Formats: sequence, structure tokens, C-alpha cells
Amino acid sequence: MKFLPRYKYHLLFWILYFICWTFFSAHYNRVSPIVAFLVTFAWFISQASVFYICMYARTTRLFNKKRYGIVILCSVGILILCSVFTAACTIGILRQTTNGFDVPFKLFSLYTLLDNLMLAIVVIAIRVIKDKIKSEKRNKLLEKEKTENELRFLRSQINPHFLFNSINNIYVLIKKDPDFAAMTLAKFADMLRYQLYECNADEIPIESEITYLNNYIELEKLRKGDTVIIEYNIEENITNFVIAPLLIIPFVENAFKYVSAFTDKPNLITIDLRCQNRLFTLLVTNTTNENCTEKKEGAYGGIGLENVRRRLELIYTGKHKLEINSVNNVYSVLLNIQIP
Repeated sequence: MKFLPRYKYHLLFWILYFICWTFFSAHYNRVSPIVAFLVTFAWFISQASVFYICMYARTTRLFNKKRYGIVILCSVGILILCSVFTAACTIGILRQTTNGFDVPFKLFSLYTLLDNLMLAIVVIAIRVIKDKIKSEKRNKLLEKEKTENELRFLRSQINPHFLFNSINNIYVLIKKDPDFAAMTLAKFADMLRYQLYECNADEIPIESEITYLNNYIELEKLRKGDTVIIEYNIEENITNFVIAPLLIIPFVENAFKYVSAFTDKPNLITIDLRCQNRLFTLLVTNTTNENCTEKKEGAYGGIGLENVRRRLELIYTGKHKLEINSVNNVYSVLLNIQIP
């Protein structure tokens, strides 16, 4: 049923075609409406054949198989056949019904051939444009589905990653101090609630992400104790905008995971969040042991950073900048995101 409207448009077009060309032929050739209708009918058979063959013939298969010679020969043959048929019918009808019609058959055949050739070029151009539009729509749809599936996959990887680390933290705290473990479990419950009920959205309020970040840092403070100095700063104006969920945490988690373990100098982690002129900035640094990056080449940062890097490319294409450096035993991550 969905093709019915298209057939109605075709029928309407050919009705208008008959009406217009019948009147034109009657006036131009000075013949009766019946004779003009017969001439128009002859042209209709020819031009309709050219139109539907060029528009709907499955010649793409032959092009894909590089059978260009067959396509060209068939096309030329159809054009010549239709042109000869139109010329013969038109000349035959007009010579029988009018006086003085003495147009040579070859000249009139050439005229009809050029007319059909122009029609074929126009129809083929329309078909090429139509196929191109369909192809672009299909490619955009496939790319959209691919992107959405990839984002779901990356997000599904991130959630178990945090889950594993949090459970491991609780396990360590249970051995050290049950009270601390209870506090950590409460934080962990809030983190799970955030992941289960809020992170399914494409975007969340920045306040929710910061709350999750606060819980994570508190959990890590309990686990690290006095071995690590944590400098945590959030500007008050970081409010009233949305961000993709779980973009900040992987960088912070990476800092806690790979922070140095010096005994003769401070082990430092700094976390700084700012927002100026709709530009959100995250700066995370941590001290590292000597040659830490080289020793853990290919593993430093883990799956979390790789996933968040890919998510940034997919979600904030052209609207973010990520710089990661390791200089003088200090590992730093600077992320800028342009907020709409």
C-alpha cells in the first residue's frame, strides 16, 4: 500500500502529459484531436519506455560487474528502437491525415533520437541523485547505529570497571577497620545508585557527576590514609549545565591508581575543576614513581582512560581537547570541553 501514492503521481503525470501534448500537437500540426491523440500516444510509448527503463532498470548490477559494453549497447539500442518507432508512427499518421507533411524520415528519426537522449540524460541524472540521497541517508543511519552501539559498549565496560575497583577497596577496608568499611559501603551504595539510575541518560547535570566524584574521592581518602596528599578544588560556578556521564571519574581514578609511593617525599594528587565562558576544564595531576610510565607501557591508565578518550571523540567531536603528559615524575591530564 505504501507504493500506491507513487503510482498515483505517475498516473497524474501521464494524464497531464496526454492533455498538454495532444492540444499542442493539434494546434501545431493543425489536425483533429483524435489524430493529435494518436501522435501523442506514439510519443508516449517511446518516452515512457525510455523513462521507466532508465529509472528502474537494474543496470547497477552490470556496472558492478564492469560490463560497460553491454550497458552501452543496450542503451543505444533501446534509444534507437524507440526513436525509430516514434518517427515511423508519427510520420505515418500525419502523412495519412494531413496534406503537405513531407519531413524526411531520417531527419525526424534524428530529432526523436535527440529528444529521447535528452530525456534519458535527465532521468539518469535524477536517478543518480536519488540513489545518492538514499545512500547518504543509509550511511548516516548505519553510522548513527554504530555510534550508539559503540557508546553502549564503552559505557558497559566502564561500569564493571568502577564496580571492580570499588569492591576491591571495600575488601581492603574490611580488613583494616570495619567502621571504615561501613562508611565506605554507604559511599559505594550511592555510587551504585548513580550508575544504575542516572548514568543511562546521554547527559546528566554536572552536579550529579561532581557528587559521584566527591564520593569516590572520600572513598579513596579512607583507603589511602595519610600516604597521599589530595588537593581538591571545585569552583562555585560549576553549575547549571549537563555533561556525558562518567567522563571525569576515569581520570581521577587513574591518578589514585598510579600515584607514587614515595617514602622520602610527598605523594601528591591535585584535582581542579573550573568553568569560564562555557568552557569546562578538568586538571588532574599525580606524582609517579621514576619510569612508571615506561614500566607500565601499554597498561598505564588501563581500560578506563582508553574508553573515556573514545567517548570524548564520539560525543564531543570538535568540541573538546585532551592533553596527557608525563614530565619529571608528574602525570597530568588536562581536559577542556566546550559547553553548549
